[in-house]
Amino acid sequence: MSLKTAVIALAVAGVATLGGATSASAVPIMLQFNVAALGNFTANTGDVTTATTITNGAPTVVGAIQQNNIGLVAGQTVTLAPNPMGVTVGSAFTKSFTAGGNTFVETLTVTSATPTANALGILAAGTITCTVGAGCAAFDPTAVFWSAAYTQNAGPGTQINGSFNNSTTPPPPQVPEPTSMVLLGMGMLGAGIARRRRQ
Repeated sequence: MSLKTAVIALAVAGVATLGGATSASAVPIMLQFNVAALGNFTANTGDVTTATTITNGAPTVVGAIQQNNIGLVAGQTVTLAPNPMGVTVGSAFTKSFTAGGNTFVETLTVTSATPTANALGILAAGTITCTVGAGCAAFDPTAVFWSAAYTQNAGPGTQINGSFNNSTTPPPPQVPEPTSMVLLGMGMLGAGIARRRRQ
């Protein structure tokens, strides 16, 4: 068998395998909601912009809901652990809540921590999974994204406020994806070569 024939046979086998694969009956978890903290926050350094951990106000509850397919309603308690929670890049935490008789757990890792003059922005990414309940078989583990903004009313040591957003829809990319960068680089290289040939 020639190399060309072998490559074609492998490609056909791969397509047949993918075409014959059956998909699971479970669906992705669809969520987008805000979390409101009813208590105050405390930064371990007294200044939210230099904090490495923040104690979350208690209790935290589900606020406005934009989308969900799990029976989530406003006012349900959301538990964040550990508390105090790490707010530096690489810090891991969980968020759990009950909806429609099922318990959902989000396992997240902080991917970005951006301090400004009197605020701290946090981005985290991970997975949400249905862990307990008869309805769990209907849901696949799904990528989840979380953002938080902690602000101080004045300077260090004053009241800290927080707002949280939770979504299974990825945020827009802040930097070009690698493929775009490669294409841009190749285009610039080609333009440079063409310019040099003209000279």
